[in-house]
Amino acid sequence: MSVSNLKYKEIMKKMRSEDEDERRYIANLLGEIKKEEGIKPLIHLLFDTSPAVQEAAADSLVKIGTKKVVREIIPLLRSEDASLRNIAVEILEGIGEKAIEPLSSLLQDKDHDIRKFACDILGNIGSSKAINSLIPLLNDQHINVACAAAEALGNIKSKKATQALIEALKGRKWLTYNAIEALGKIGDTRAIKPIAQFLFKDDPLISFASVKALGEIGDPEGAEYLLPLLGSDTFNKEVIKALAKIAKKNGKKKIFSFIKNKIKIDLLKKFLKDPDPEVRKSAIYLAGIIKDKKTVPLLIPLLSDNEQEQDIWEEGVKALLEINPELDYLTIELEEKIKQTLEIFLYDNDEKLRVAADRALRKLSRMAGEN
Repeated sequence: MSVSNLKYKEIMKKMRSEDEDERRYIANLLGEIKKEEGIKPLIHLLFDTSPAVQEAAADSLVKIGTKKVVREIIPLLRSEDASLRNIAVEILEGIGEKAIEPLSSLLQDKDHDIRKFACDILGNIGSSKAINSLIPLLNDQHINVACAAAEALGNIKSKKATQALIEALKGRKWLTYNAIEALGKIGDTRAIKPIAQFLFKDDPLISFASVKALGEIGDPEGAEYLLPLLGSDTFNKEVIKALAKIAKKNGKKKIFSFIKNKIKIDLLKKFLKDPDPEVRKSAIYLAGIIKDKKTVPLLIPLLSDNEQEQDIWEEGVKALLEINPELDYLTIELEEKIKQTLEIFLYDNDEKLRVAADRALRKLSRMAGEN
């Protein structure tokens, strides 16, 4: 069967077939035809007992993607069937910007669940066109809606929402938490000081969110606020991860002066042994920035661990190249393992890393020849 030799009425007839594969085929075919006459039949197929048919119908509705599809799908957000609501959400998100205007009108709906759905979908669509409609919802009387609006603004990642989210920090606890997360995603440096005031609050959840957000914003100014928390057993792991993010975003030289005399080797040793791979990776990266040769004996055991994750292994080799480009103190077995990683680095996008890897490989080859 093909679109050219199958009449539209026949398509409608086959849609009612007892054969699941045939119904799914028709659902896909209606998406290829992309006629608005197919919208109603496709919506009918969303209620099919077969998940495969439902999925095909949803994909085809996204392909048609007109405002008429949006109008027909929006009522399904009120369905008692959670799976059908989820399908409706996926379709609206798939259609994207054409759905923004109709969805924005739902932000005024009497049903707080519908307002929240609209916030979630608009955030996942990710268009800045929705910002002006979402900002007023930060003051919604229903906390779930206000939090959803903050999360949506964070997902859109537009600095146009920064000031409104900063104002929202003064509000309810859960809204404060979501506003901090959103500001971290947006990455506007104007939010650094307002977020930093929550680092030493009594609520650890808010403090954790603040540490993470400052890391995501990635500005050295944020590092100044984070460093005092290195002595905290509660927050120091998150601080290490945040500092590594800031360093990666701004370049090692800019962050060097902030951390050189602030991170103690004993503390770094503790992080290098942490069970959390992200903490270990961040600590390794910072060790490479500090360039203190006292950290070399701490890194060697990590590289000698055959069960070490590949990305952590590579980060360790990079750190050694920063600290000790000559790669002294390596065992013969470890030299062979590192050579393989250095050969991979020869094709890295970072020119400095390529040069360092090439230099180290040449030295190791000379040493092998001498032996």
